[in-house]
Amino acid sequence: MTTPDIESPDHTDLKKIDHERFFEAIDSPPLPTEALRLAFRRAKMRSVQRDTGLATTD
Repeated sequence: MTTPDIESPDHTDLKKIDHERFFEAIDSPPLPTEALRLAFRRAKMRSVQRDTGLATTD
């Protein structure tokens, strides 16, 4: 068995409180804000426009 490379991007060194907060956020994510909802709508519209060849309005 090899020793994990601590410079690996897969390795994180979190303090106990950070670890707890991270997994709390994963288990119970906050509801999306109106700004986030709008951003997703814009991204979806751009994706549809790109896929269908329609002109963008941005």
